[in-house]
Amino acid sequence: MTLIQRYFRKQAVWPLVLSLSALTGLAILTQSLQTLDLIVENRQTGLAFIKIIGLAMPQLIAIILPFSAFIATLYAFNRLNTDSELIVAKAAGFSPWQISRPAVGLGLTLCLLHLLINLFVQPYSFRQMRAEILDIRTDIVSQLIQQGEFVTPFDGLTAYAREISIDNTLQDVMIFDTRDETNKITLTAKDGTIQSQDGTVVLTLRYGAVQKLLETGELEVVEFSDYVLDLSDMIEGQDDLFLKPSDRYLNELFNPPDKNQLSPEFQKELQAEGHARLSSPLYNLALITLALAFLVRGEHQRMGYSKRIILCGLLGFIIRLTGFGVTSAAEQDVDLNIWQYVVPVLVIILCIGYLLKPTRVRRLGASARSKHYDTITQNPSGMIS
Repeated sequence: MTLIQRYFRKQAVWPLVLSLSALTGLAILTQSLQTLDLIVENRQTGLAFIKIIGLAMPQLIAIILPFSAFIATLYAFNRLNTDSELIVAKAAGFSPWQISRPAVGLGLTLCLLHLLINLFVQPYSFRQMRAEILDIRTDIVSQLIQQGEFVTPFDGLTAYAREISIDNTLQDVMIFDTRDETNKITLTAKDGTIQSQDGTVVLTLRYGAVQKLLETGELEVVEFSDYVLDLSDMIEGQDDLFLKPSDRYLNELFNPPDKNQLSPEFQKELQAEGHARLSSPLYNLALITLALAFLVRGEHQRMGYSKRIILCGLLGFIIRLTGFGVTSAAEQDVDLNIWQYVVPVLVIILCIGYLLKPTRVRRLGASARSKHYDTITQNPSGMIS
């Protein structure tokens, strides 16, 4: 690679980093609004919020990367055009393909990086995120008790606590337990703690009383120093982690170990997701070559390239939107999976073929002489003897 080609590549790298950072920040902001509701409702710490956002980033980057590469290429080569640097390179003998080759190499690098994220980083991070969300949703304290409120987490149990400390110790607790119709009781205690271990969840109350209305109409009150209330039935069926298509590795998408337990419709979704993981990296190269085809070839325009950029941007958006549409349609019809590869590969072939097309050199002197000759032929009286 020559010095000027390394210069062209450098001009595309920095806009890529900036656009990727900006779009990722915007995506994180959007994602954080949904995650924030989950954190607030379940009274989790800021560390849990940061962890979930961090685990969601690989998929966000994978979605954004082709768009960032497209924007960076448009910006870099538009600037090179407006500064007449591409004109100088062409005058020095560089062909459109030689000018484009650094950006194409960058596109191939992004394809490999994108593929690595899709095959390994995303499924690993999503599994960790799914487990973290499951832990939050099955946090017994956050489900059972809301500070200063009467809460009915499930039928037959109403709970209240005046205060919940940082270590999840409950202060001034009241429990109304009607799960056993023959033994309805009201528990009051000075404090209590909830403990979960090996699928067993118990609420330990200290320094309180059990109140029970007898059949005779009398109220029976029994004081205690420690009372254990079994809440295991509250978490039954909540501790199973179901892997969605985005959580699975490639081999689990095409050959799921739980295939016999999955519906045919869900297996189609898994196949579509698997082909999308393999084909989506190609859009990095497809959109970069599309931008190059619009900005590297063609005559220099002193008035700018705004029309070309707008047209290229619309076409690039349509191409990527088409890819998303094909992936969605393939979830219903597996025969459409081949088109997940056809769309980006076709764009790459057409654009690279256009960049490799020999440039037609116009010989200005010969053209002027030919025009002068035609004028003389059509107007012999204008000849100078």
